[in-house]
Amino acid sequence: MAEYENIIYEVREGAGGGVAYVTLNRPERLNALSKALLVELGDALEAGAKDDNVRCIVIKGAGRAFSAGYDMNVQSQGSPNRDAVTMITERPDGTSVFIDWMWNNPKPVIAQVHSFTLAGGGQLALHCDITIASEDALFGYPPARYASIATNMIWPELVGMKKAKQLAFTGNMMDAQEALRVGLVSEVVGREDLDEEVWKLANTISKLPPASTRLNKRAINHYYEAQGMFQSLEFADNLMWASYSASPEALPHGIQDVNRVTAEEGMRAGFQFMNDGYTEEDAIAQAQMKRPDRAP
Repeated sequence: MAEYENIIYEVREGAGGGVAYVTLNRPERLNALSKALLVELGDALEAGAKDDNVRCIVIKGAGRAFSAGYDMNVQSQGSPNRDAVTMITERPDGTSVFIDWMWNNPKPVIAQVHSFTLAGGGQLALHCDITIASEDALFGYPPARYASIATNMIWPELVGMKKAKQLAFTGNMMDAQEALRVGLVSEVVGREDLDEEVWKLANTISKLPPASTRLNKRAINHYYEAQGMFQSLEFADNLMWASYSASPEALPHGIQDVNRVTAEEGMRAGFQFMNDGYTEEDAIAQAQMKRPDRAP
């Protein structure tokens, strides 16, 4: 097994076979999705898919959050090109990566989420087959505030058109109970019970014949694929690259302005610039950050 720097990969023996656990392990950065982390995540998910002993895969986050999303400058790292044509034709499609790793993974994939599960972190969790959330989990797409496109077109399938638009038009966050109510997650449990409840679910899945879970996953996925979901994902990705290629003059307060502030003043300043003016809307997140009992 490869040595990882940004994730932890381990296989626990369940009642009927192995359960692979993949832990995002950048707790000091709220498990922000760097390129290095994503490469390791893909490798680990492929390892779980190919291991005949593994019956299902769990993705979780170390420390005080599942994932706050992509690193602020992950979209621009290693790519000076800013014209839409180059970005659309030459850049990897981030959403298709999640499709390859989780949607098309022959094993059931469970997202075990707590606290911040935002933007790219939310994309990661929602592309899993099942999402179990702790009661302190928060979901949303704050990058809409710098004209990023909510490319996760699984949202409309899960929550419906009206709620998907509300999320995309505001960048606001929702708590776990609201996420459960609208169908964004499968189940909400107490933070102290999260590990045990996910293990119980994974252990039950491990008892089923592997062919059963594989065939049922293919059957259910095909229903959504037949609705044209992947075409919508590609269209939304192209719109995102068009937005990211726009100049600051054409798109004030877009990602280029956010990246400029981040480069000049640091990550914290970049976040502050992105969220400036949303103090009232983000009160739920501020309360989460200040909780005296939150896990280190």
